[in-house]
Amino acid sequence: MAQAMPNQPKFLPRMANTSNSYVATASGNPFDVEEEDEIFSKHKMVLRVPTDCTGDLMHLTVSKNWLVCLLGSPERTTLLRFFLPRAIPPGEVALERYLSGSGYKITKIFLDHTGHHLVISVVPKSASAGLSADFLYVHSSESSTAQQLKVRRIEKFKDHEITAVAFNPYHGNETTTGPILLGTSRGLVFETELSPTSDNHTQRKQLYDLGLGRPKYPITGLRLLRVPNSSRYIVVVTSPECIYTFQETLKPEERTLQPIFAGYVNGVQEPHCEERKTDLTYSQLRFFAPPNSKYPKQWAWLCGAGIRVGELSIEASGSATLLGDTLISLDFEKAKHLSYEERRLNVPKAFVLTEYHAVLLYGDHIRAVCLLNQELVYHEPLDEARVGKPLSIERDDITGSIYVYTVKAVFNLRVTNEERNVWRIYLDKGQYELATAHAAEVPEHLDLVLAQRADAAFSEGSYEVAADYYAETAKSFEEVCLKFMVLPDKRPIINYVKKRLSRLTTMPADMEAMEEEHATAIKALVVWLVDLYLIQINMPDQNEDWRQAWQSEYDEFMREPPILACTTRNSAAVQQLIAEHADPHNMAQFAIAIGDYEEVVEQQLKAERYAEALQTLGKQRDMQLYYKYAPVLMEKLPKPTIDALIAQGANLEVEKLVPTLIVIDTREQREQTIRYLEFAIYKLNTTNDAIHNFLLHLYAQHEPKLLMKYLEIQGRDESLVHYDIHYALKVCTDLDVKEACVFLQCILRMWISAVDLALKFDMKLAKETASRPTDSRMRRKLWLRIAYHDIKGTNDVKKALNLLKECDLLRIEDLLPFFSDFEKIDNFKEAICDALKDYNQRIQELQREMAETQEQSDRVGKELQQLREHKIRIDAQDTCSICDIMLPMRPFFAFICGHKFHSDCLEKQVMPLLNKERSRRLGILKQQLEAEMQTQSQAQSTTAVPTTSATTSVDQQRKRSEIKTEIEDILASDCLYCSMFIETIDQPFVDDWEQVNVEWE
Repeated sequence: MAQAMPNQPKFLPRMANTSNSYVATASGNPFDVEEEDEIFSKHKMVLRVPTDCTGDLMHLTVSKNWLVCLLGSPERTTLLRFFLPRAIPPGEVALERYLSGSGYKITKIFLDHTGHHLVISVVPKSASAGLSADFLYVHSSESSTAQQLKVRRIEKFKDHEITAVAFNPYHGNETTTGPILLGTSRGLVFETELSPTSDNHTQRKQLYDLGLGRPKYPITGLRLLRVPNSSRYIVVVTSPECIYTFQETLKPEERTLQPIFAGYVNGVQEPHCEERKTDLTYSQLRFFAPPNSKYPKQWAWLCGAGIRVGELSIEASGSATLLGDTLISLDFEKAKHLSYEERRLNVPKAFVLTEYHAVLLYGDHIRAVCLLNQELVYHEPLDEARVGKPLSIERDDITGSIYVYTVKAVFNLRVTNEERNVWRIYLDKGQYELATAHAAEVPEHLDLVLAQRADAAFSEGSYEVAADYYAETAKSFEEVCLKFMVLPDKRPIINYVKKRLSRLTTMPADMEAMEEEHATAIKALVVWLVDLYLIQINMPDQNEDWRQAWQSEYDEFMREPPILACTTRNSAAVQQLIAEHADPHNMAQFAIAIGDYEEVVEQQLKAERYAEALQTLGKQRDMQLYYKYAPVLMEKLPKPTIDALIAQGANLEVEKLVPTLIVIDTREQREQTIRYLEFAIYKLNTTNDAIHNFLLHLYAQHEPKLLMKYLEIQGRDESLVHYDIHYALKVCTDLDVKEACVFLQCILRMWISAVDLALKFDMKLAKETASRPTDSRMRRKLWLRIAYHDIKGTNDVKKALNLLKECDLLRIEDLLPFFSDFEKIDNFKEAICDALKDYNQRIQELQREMAETQEQSDRVGKELQQLREHKIRIDAQDTCSICDIMLPMRPFFAFICGHKFHSDCLEKQVMPLLNKERSRRLGILKQQLEAEMQTQSQAQSTTAVPTTSATTSVDQQRKRSEIKTEIEDILASDCLYCSMFIETIDQPFVDDWEQVNVEWE
């Protein structure tokens, strides 16, 4: 019956509790499940045995899907080799002749990892037969049509019964076994190498003696291992009562296995040996490795004490090899007092190892025991009368398949999801990490593991750990919260609610109704977490480190995108909650987080925390808040406020900051206002005349020197300055900034006023101003005003003379009226003489220029007269300078230089030299001339010519004459050789070299 789901909180979306309650079976075994879900299931195999092969099954082994079995009858012993994946004819070979007329019996068979090398151990049936033990080697090969089995007796091992073989998976292949180990019934370990080509060259090396001379000390198990990614080799050997391990690191190039035992033979070290007293005459060594892995994961040894299970070392340099030792008791002590038949049925004949189970074969049944809790998980009876006497159980180490065989049948024991309940076993044992790992793929199982793990952690007082695990389960939200709310430490409840919130924010909400419920749940958890954090932050009697730690965590929590989105949507509720905690700092932080900076600044200004308000302004991007609050901040913090405005650069509109900049009650405010205006003008390049006028006014009123620098930077071009010149002149006049007034009057071309003003305070400035006009008459007029101001009433001759030197427009006669009538002429003698000399020199220069001009005029007249009388003689024998053909044969041009050209030859040469405009004009003129000629021919063909036609003909002739004249001006304006070619001397002979190269090729 399904469990009732615990009540969910109203504000959380309902989560289906999909975990199934675990119900133990009557036996308390978690693996006791329904038939269709059993881990192990037995299925009979059908082997296609040839019809001529009869007898009972004697031995069977499997490797890499190659199944090798022996069928025996009184008349015949046959070896069969099947490939299980495909139904192909089996390999077959009779062994009678190798058994010397049935004088031998086969005790064991051993198949290598490739399925191609088989060792058959044979011993005499009786001691009186006169035979000795040895073994047969069978090599198998395949072709496309059949299998070939080659049997060979190994004579080197006469008198040695082979009881165990360790094949070499690291050097062996399908053609050779590589170095392998053989164990005998007397405890000897040999090394040899078998292949079909080494008939008489089989080597035998005795490596170690465990029997120490005892006639009966069989080696029951032998395995060669190499630790992954190393050259460390391990040999595990078992006898009925002991398990030995040998290990050595071999050189990569070494093939022989003798160095593994060398140190033990020499007495340098002793093999690791563990002994278990037993009444059994046998033991069995098994390993489990995942399919296609050469290195086993686990080992198991069936001995008198039961089954010992452990793991193998994977360390390249470790001393220990067999790690862990779990004993699965099989109650062998009770079997001591049983009869032979009872003992046969209660003592296992053989077993195999899987990852989590040991599968044992008894005389009348199969059972499987879990390695983790030693519980019986599988029991399958075997009816001997129906299926025959059970012989053994084998596992294919390469594929992992398990085979059980009797004298009559072979069964495949399938393993289905054997790890299905491993999580439950680890959970019951309190091994939560392993339980979690094995339950990870099934959400129901994982939920159960995490819930129990959380309960255990809570019971142990590990509340934070418990909270983390509870958050991953479907356990009732209220139930978990009630557990933690009673604790004085709120860290666990905060962690739990945060993790549940994280699950909600990552959970998709598809339907509209679910989405609304989803959002409500997130809102509730977020508000609750904010409340819990604020309680911790404002906890009384706590030190600053405590508050700072919680504050940092709270800040990080509030910055998370899902949380920020939720608090933004529900800002009113969150702000009300923070206000209830009377936490202005977090109120401001929250307002900043959701972008409500105006509220933050308002509160900070009301609390007179001006610096914090300025910092808040700097964190936001709404420029309107700067315009609104900067005037208030300017009154209290002039320099930081201007720093903040400058930091925003071009983001702010300078014009809108005027209300801030007019706050200039103190010197600091004035200086900071000037600083920002300079930044706006020189850095932001603002051209607004109001800003320029404002700065100019401040300069004129407080910084006259900076005013002149500003005016110089703006320049003297009235069209390029950015301030109002007339306004500036009025301000400077009102404030009596005379130098600036002179500068501005110069810009306005008020030269006389500028000079008159400059004369009042600075003669040098007046002279500079008088020199600025471009009109020489104005300059002379201004200099006369300077002279009048400087000389009138002083009669200072030196000053007058200096003025003459400074201005070349003034003459001594200009200055004489400024002196009194009684001034002595002697004082001006030198100046008057210089003036007369200057006049004389200028008169002489004018006379010389007039003489040169008259001479040039006469020369030009003579040349014109010569040109009127110039003649060019044309002889009948003259030729064209271009084509060398008689000149009179076609229209021609004759130049004054003597060159003569046919008109068509000249045109061909001149055309490439014309520019585009003249070339286009020439084409148009030729078309017009052709049209006129056609018009004339049509007019001549008319029979009756009226009087008006004669007038028209005269007009046409005049027009044709004008066209011809213009054509001749283009073609024959200059001589081709004497002028045109000379003008093109800088042009290349070839324009398109690529075309020339193509033509030359």
